[in-house]
Amino acid sequence: MDNLASLSDKLLNSFAKYGGTIVDYLPNLLVAILLFVVGWLIAKLIARIVKKALMAMSFDELIKKVNLDKMLAKIKPDISASAVLSKLVYWLIMLVVITAMADFLGWDMVTNGIASLFAYLPTLFVALLLFIIGVYIADLVKNMVYTAANSIGISGAMAIANIVYYILFIFIAITALNQAGVDTSIITSNVTIILGSILLAFALSYGIASRNLVSNLLSSYYGKGKFVAGQRIRIDDIEGEIIKIDSISVTLSTGTSKIVIPSKNLIEGTVEILFEPEFNEEESD
Repeated sequence: MDNLASLSDKLLNSFAKYGGTIVDYLPNLLVAILLFVVGWLIAKLIARIVKKALMAMSFDELIKKVNLDKMLAKIKPDISASAVLSKLVYWLIMLVVITAMADFLGWDMVTNGIASLFAYLPTLFVALLLFIIGVYIADLVKNMVYTAANSIGISGAMAIANIVYYILFIFIAITALNQAGVDTSIITSNVTIILGSILLAFALSYGIASRNLVSNLLSSYYGKGKFVAGQRIRIDDIEGEIIKIDSISVTLSTGTSKIVIPSKNLIEGTVEILFEPEFNEEESD
């Protein structure tokens, strides 16, 4: 019986001690909650104002002009740049609110953690900016490579352009991570080995596979001016009128059929010109 009474006394003393602490702490907690709610409302209001201001300035249209909307669409479909920036403003304000609340309650660990995050934000912002600009430049290079390859009739122009794009993308991502303070030495060494192996294999396979294509492209280039549509020629046992010349071949009409001859055959073989069209004769005069 004495043990039960002693245990009851200890429990009452504990409740009295910690209950008093909770009661003393409760006003501060209520003020902190009120501070959080007010800060949350202010953050929502400012974020909405920022979004409307950006939309009024046609910020989303500017992002579309520089093709950055495509990158945002890859992250999340149907997301706008103005919505992303307004959310960013919202969370920055909320971090300030949480810091103020934690400081009021004496939560030093939370306050110090958020302070470290704020100190890191400029570095993170520069890394993100570097990544965005790099991806934009990589996209421009991709389009240039595709246009150049497609204009000279190289098959698989889009595949080549995509390979160039993703190689640039990998190096841009590694550079951005370095700027953000992430150790990428292991990633860099592994990626370098992998890319070197892939590029070597691609160069060998593509070079071997496309040697005839390159030969025809060069032959077509050097044959410009010598052969034109309307000429009647004989090459080996084939005789016909040239009806089409493209970057890798010449199409002849024999009267009964059409024959496609590789451009290199016109340069490497012996070609007899049987008939010149009138406009060539007038130009030569």
